[in-house]
Amino acid sequence: MENEIFDLEQKHLTDTYNKLLEMKKDLENQIADLDQKASDEKNDIRDNIRLDYADDETTMETLGEIEVWNRYIDTYNIESSSLGKRLRTVNKLLESPYFAKIQLQFDPLEEPESYYIGSAAISENGYDQMIIDWRSPIAEVYYNQENGQTHYTVEDREIPVDLQLRRQFELEKNKLVSYFDTQIAIEDPMLLQSLSQTRSDKMQAITATIQKEQNTVIRYPDVPYLLVNGIAGSGKTSVLLQRIAYLFYQKRNTLRPDQVCLMTLNPVFREYIDNVLPDLGETNPVTVTWQEFLELVHVPFTDTEWDYTEADSLSKIHEGLLELVPEADDFFDIMQKETRVMSKNEVLGIVRSFSQFPMGVRLIQTVSDELEHRAKNFLRNNDNNKDDDSSSTAKSEQAENNRIENDFGGALSTIKRCNFVNIKHVAQRILSRPNITAAEWLYTKMELTGICDRNMRYVMIDEVQDYTKAQMIVFRKYFPNARFMLLGDEFQAIRTGTITFAEIAEMAKADKKNFVELPLMTSYRSSPEITDMFASILPENKKLMVSSVKRPGDAAVVKVCGDDKEYFAELKKLINESIAKEGLTAIICRNPLNMEKIIASLGPDAPQEITVQDALPKSGAFIIELALAKGLEFDNVILADADSNTYPDNELGNHCLYTAMSRATQHLSILAKGSLAVKIKK
Repeated sequence: MENEIFDLEQKHLTDTYNKLLEMKKDLENQIADLDQKASDEKNDIRDNIRLDYADDETTMETLGEIEVWNRYIDTYNIESSSLGKRLRTVNKLLESPYFAKIQLQFDPLEEPESYYIGSAAISENGYDQMIIDWRSPIAEVYYNQENGQTHYTVEDREIPVDLQLRRQFELEKNKLVSYFDTQIAIEDPMLLQSLSQTRSDKMQAITATIQKEQNTVIRYPDVPYLLVNGIAGSGKTSVLLQRIAYLFYQKRNTLRPDQVCLMTLNPVFREYIDNVLPDLGETNPVTVTWQEFLELVHVPFTDTEWDYTEADSLSKIHEGLLELVPEADDFFDIMQKETRVMSKNEVLGIVRSFSQFPMGVRLIQTVSDELEHRAKNFLRNNDNNKDDDSSSTAKSEQAENNRIENDFGGALSTIKRCNFVNIKHVAQRILSRPNITAAEWLYTKMELTGICDRNMRYVMIDEVQDYTKAQMIVFRKYFPNARFMLLGDEFQAIRTGTITFAEIAEMAKADKKNFVELPLMTSYRSSPEITDMFASILPENKKLMVSSVKRPGDAAVVKVCGDDKEYFAELKKLINESIAKEGLTAIICRNPLNMEKIIASLGPDAPQEITVQDALPKSGAFIIELALAKGLEFDNVILADADSNTYPDNELGNHCLYTAMSRATQHLSILAKGSLAVKIKK
């Protein structure tokens, strides 16, 4: 019976693969024909179009003819884009057509129906699907992992079905390697096989092995605040990327990549995840770090590592503006190159003429309109190159306005963007101190000018436990129409003064918006031995909820050295042993000082140092600071500075220790000189 099923599934795979090959050939022919036709049309345009601008009538005829040809070209571009997208889908499916099959019975009186699930959907006739997309509603019954009576949802309507079969495949193009019939996540053979593979320099999509608790997050209905609270290795970032892909699929006619913003902690991590969505056929969203965000919104300076903004200071700015009496230094002179169009005292005079308004958006926008009117008059009257034609027709008035806009864009841009306001000086006055953080500067500007991004519909924040409450307030204010998905692990907060999950819930409550927290408590990253090691640091109630589904591995190696000579000899030995193993090896240090000591002592034998600007290597060993290693995972980890001074027995020290140890998937070596960190189990 088993051989018969294997043969039937192999035949279906062969048939599907051959159909995909036929589609590929047909699409390539269509694209080639379309390109040739477009080329002929463009040559025809070049040979026949007359560009005649002799008078208004012939100019209009010429422009009309150009518009007709532009429409032809647009039609070709749209058709070419559609064919190209379909060809990319076919090429992706040829790598592995599908990964699962479900058999559903909708009506007891009818025959069951089978559906093959892949990374994308494809059909022969535009209606009957050969392969269904993993994000389609019907595929949900596969990820729910419950055979028997179940349902899926289409446009808020539940469709009851009997799931009779849930089959997984391991394919190599058109070859069926093996199949598994399964319904329980923890016995998932494909998952275990996937988890046993060595790690690369890039994160991989988890589409074929999404587990039930992860699927709940990925397909959760839209809510204003969705917080995913997961332990180390629970797949939070993978789930985040799959949810972004799911949203793009669900809202494919209305949601664009530039309407989704992913906040990430550092460029190393961005490089690590940058291939996941393209592999799923989707475009990466706007992905920025905090510092890059500040550059995008034109904050004139950046925070140092030690700059910290109290949330209370933002409240003080909000309240202080209502009472602030404007002064000249709250504004800048308005300049057109070297010419002063208006002094800051003149700006102050206009501000005072609207004294019925407090310092805020209404006042600044009203002043901006008045400044623009006065600046245009000034520029018009002082333009020595102005045409003497004084025609007062509506046409010449419009032409004159256009000329002023073009010739004196610098001054007018300053006014329209409200850059005549000295944001830093205003914030300094309210807070009564000279040092202003980037968050305080941007919040002050938003309060005064109303600057924001109303286009953004989703803001995803990974490792949210490492952001401050002030940063979260800034995001909430700058993206007023966005829904927030926040992912993190409070026990991986490795900086002081960062936001707590209780504070996130309080922010949602203050906004009177729905807040949902979903847990992820299963580790898919680390072996049970490593999971037990880092989970031992957690509070007892949390520790009991943690589990690992990976196959048993090696126990962690813990070594305490008495002096430098013994320490560096042991470190060299561990590095050489790790390099001999498969996969990436990360030597993790908590701080740059410890890294520098190791690099200096190892000399030419020192592994490559990974900095903010670097991408991860594809193999071998490297040394990396803990702050950059967050969110990443490696087959082999050497925790090189696991002494009690570097990781003291306090909340922050234990969080850092938990984070460092949980980067390892297969092998963990812990090395200390002197005394070992208290929380490490020998």
